Amino acid sequence: MNKFVSVYNEVVSLLAHMDDQDKGKIALRIAFIAETKLAIVLTVLLEKLQKDEQSRVDIYCALEKVLQQDTQGLERRLLEKIITLASNHMRDTQEATNELKVAASNTLVTLARCYFNDVMCELLYRLELPEEFIFVTLGNLSSAYDTSLECIPFVGMILNVMISMLELVKDSRMRQAFCGGDAQ
Repeated sequence: MNKFVSVYNEVVSLLAHMDDQDKGKIALRIAFIAETKLAIVLTVLLEKLQKDEQSRVDIYCALEKVLQQDTQGLERRLLEKIITLASNHMRDTQEATNELKVAASNTLVTLARCYFNDVMCELLYRLELPEEFIFVTLGNLSSAYDTSLECIPFVGMILNVMISMLELVKDSRMRQAFCGGDAQ
């Protein structure tokens, strides 16, 4: 428990200084800590994502750096929480800025490196509603990874849903995202 508290306090302290200092260096420092204490660091970042509305983009930046490491042994509950939070922030139409949606989307794309099926299942589940950043994330996933073998089970389902949605895509930003353009 003592190790948890010291790592927790160190990560919280680093996050508090992201406004003051170079965000990239701080994110790398958090990622370095996560190399040996992944579960603790992810727990802190997820807690902060839920509570600290002002710094969510910075927290996603740190989370993305952490997820660039080998995370194959990630606890299932942490994986599901990351996917759920990022998916919710990416689709939030009321509170979220485009910057936050992009950060959440990028986190899902990074997470897909080790957990492609989990991320795709979430996106497919959410695909029923035509939301811009679902399409942006799907497009970014297809260009970020050579996932052709992993994509095969999802292609038919995605196309069926997208064909039925085509008539719902009215505004130009949504059409651009739907056709694979980047809304960033």
